[in-house]
Amino acid sequence: MKLLLTASLTLMAGVIAALLPVPASAVQLTDQLSLTGFFSLDATYADSASANLPRPIGQTSDLEKHKVSFDSSVFGLRADLGLTTNLSASLQLVSTGQTDSSYKPDTEWLYLQYDFANDISVRGGQLELPFLQGTELRYVGHSRLWARPVVPNNGMGGFDTFRGAEVYYSTYAGDYDLQWHLSYGKPEHDQGAVSESTVALASLALEQGNAKARLAFLQSDYDAWTGEEYAYSGNLKMASLEGEYEYQHWITHAGLITDADHQFMDEYLGYFSLGYRINQFTPYVFYSRNVMNFESLAFFGQDDDLYDEFSSEDYSLEELAYIEDNYSGERTVKTLALGVRYEPTPQLSLKFQWEQQKQRDKSFIGLPDQKNRSNLYTLVFEGVF
Repeated sequence: MKLLLTASLTLMAGVIAALLPVPASAVQLTDQLSLTGFFSLDATYADSASANLPRPIGQTSDLEKHKVSFDSSVFGLRADLGLTTNLSASLQLVSTGQTDSSYKPDTEWLYLQYDFANDISVRGGQLELPFLQGTELRYVGHSRLWARPVVPNNGMGGFDTFRGAEVYYSTYAGDYDLQWHLSYGKPEHDQGAVSESTVALASLALEQGNAKARLAFLQSDYDAWTGEEYAYSGNLKMASLEGEYEYQHWITHAGLITDADHQFMDEYLGYFSLGYRINQFTPYVFYSRNVMNFESLAFFGQDDDLYDEFSSEDYSLEELAYIEDNYSGERTVKTLALGVRYEPTPQLSLKFQWEQQKQRDKSFIGLPDQKNRSNLYTLVFEGVF
C-alpha cells in the first residue's frame, strides 16, 4: 500500500510540475467557437470499503479497503458556439471513472441559449437541475474549497439532469444583485422504477458585497413501477437555503436542504465549512449531516391501504410493536473533514483532505443497527483552462 501511495503522489507531482508553467485560458478556435476545460486528478485512500462518495445517477462507490482509488478523477471539455448575436449553443462532455472506470465521455450539457436585451436568458435542452448552488459546477472541483462536492450521490431526491427549459432573470434592488430562476422538464432518476416524472424548480439568488444567499424550491410528480406493473404515484417537495460569506481572510459556506416524499423517503442535508486564507494556502474544516428516512420501513400507525395490507400479512402484533420501536427507517451519514487548499495560480489548485464518515442505518428490518466508520485521505490536483 505504501508503495502504491508513493507512486501515486510521485505521478501527481510530475503532472503538477508539467502544468504549472502553462497559462490557463479558453481556446478561441474561431470568432464564434471557443473551448474551455477542467480536470481533477484524485487519489483517495480509505481504511474501509463502506465509505460513501458522491457518484453520478445509479452509481455506487467502489472503494476498496486499504487501497488507493483514482476513480473520482474527472476530465471535462466545454464548447460554446455563437450562432447569432443573441443565440448560442453549448455542449459539455465529462469523462470520469465514477461510472464504470472506463472514462467513456458522457454528455452532461447540451442546450441552446437565447439572451434577451432586458437581462433575461432562456435555455432549452439537456441541463443540470440546479437545486443546490454547486450542482452546475459539480464536476469542476477547482470551483469549491473542499475536495468533494456537497451534492449527494443521486443529486437531490434522486434527480440530477433533466431535459426541458429554464429562464434566468437578473436585476437589482438597492445594493443587492438578484437572479430569479425557473426550470421545468422531464428529469432522469437514479431509480429505474421511477418514470413519467416531471420537475419544476424556482430559485432566488442574492448577492451584496462579500455575502451571497440562495433559496430554492422543487416539486416533482412521478409514477413508480414494480417490473411492468404500476405501483403508485408520488409527489416530492424540496427546499434549500444556502449562503456564503467572506470577511477579511475568513470564508464560510453553509446550507440546509429538506424534502418530503410520503411514498418513498424524506431527506435532510445540512453542511457547514470554514476556511482561512493565508497567501496561497487555505486550511479549512467541513461538516455535513445527511439523513434519509425511508417511510416504507417506518409506516406503522399510518392510514394507508398498501402499508396496512403489508403489515397485517407479514408481521404479528408483537413483531410490529418491536419494529416500530427499533427500526425508524432512518439512515444517517455524518462527515467531518479537515484539509488545506494550495492555489499556485488562479486556475490551478492542490488539496489534501482527511475525512471521517460515520454511518448508521436503522432501515433494515430484521437486522441489527448497521454502524460503520471510515477514514479517507485524499490528494487532488484540479484546474480549469
